[in-house]
Amino acid sequence: MEATDRLCIIPPSEWTELRDLYRLDWPEHHVAYATVDNFIRWYEKDSGIKNLTIYCLNGSWREDGTYLIVDRYQLFAYSLDPTNCVLEKALHLLDWSGGLKVSSLLSRHRAPVINVITAKRLEKEYDSETFLYYMPKAECDALQLSVPEGFELKALSADDASTANDVWPNRHQGSLFLLQRLAAWNPNAGLYECATGKLVAWCFRLQAGPLGALQVDEEYKRRGFGTVVAIAVAKQIANLGQDCFALVNAANVPSKKMFERIGFKHDGEAYWLRTLPTVSREWKD
Repeated sequence: MEATDRLCIIPPSEWTELRDLYRLDWPEHHVAYATVDNFIRWYEKDSGIKNLTIYCLNGSWREDGTYLIVDRYQLFAYSLDPTNCVLEKALHLLDWSGGLKVSSLLSRHRAPVINVITAKRLEKEYDSETFLYYMPKAECDALQLSVPEGFELKALSADDASTANDVWPNRHQGSLFLLQRLAAWNPNAGLYECATGKLVAWCFRLQAGPLGALQVDEEYKRRGFGTVVAIAVAKQIANLGQDCFALVNAANVPSKKMFERIGFKHDGEAYWLRTLPTVSREWKD
């Protein structure tokens, strides 16, 4: 790392140009495209959004397509540089003191993240592998959505996000605000029992673009309800003109089989890992 290296903020006025870099060799960089597009849409909804910054190294993003997106405690990282050299330099300059949840990290970018964590002697709270499942827009459009009799599909509310957060295996400090914002701003679907109004299955679209936080109420499992909400959100994403993907924990065999039955194709691996903070910070919003 050169002594003159520095992190530079990419202003929102340049985010669209950044996003469009990832149209190259489509769909090779579809994850980066979806990630930046998500934050463009969020900024359009709230230009005063807090704790959201997109960084690059030395202002060189147009040449190397490298970004670090910090959304509250979550970090999204990507680069078009095949050597990962620029990405690793940028990661070294980032403030890791509050702890970071490195999210939707593609396997080709894992090494520089691990190198920096090792060099900074940071401890990891967890480090998990997920399978990426991909479906192009045209195939999402062709999916048949069948809502079971006695149930209805609706958009999730803030209260529904709270319900989902209460039983989410990945629940953590700050996750309620995350799910509530996803419910308000991103494609999502809830399946409700008509007779009782009970929310029985749900699916969100996470910041990087994948289907996630998909769950079925314990009493309603093994009835295909996860498939219903997954298809519902996939078709919403297709209506935005975009391809769809999902990230499924490598050990979650039932969910992997579900996406394969729907028609998604395995398209590599990604990682979620979180570093422990070296200074105290609470995330309520």
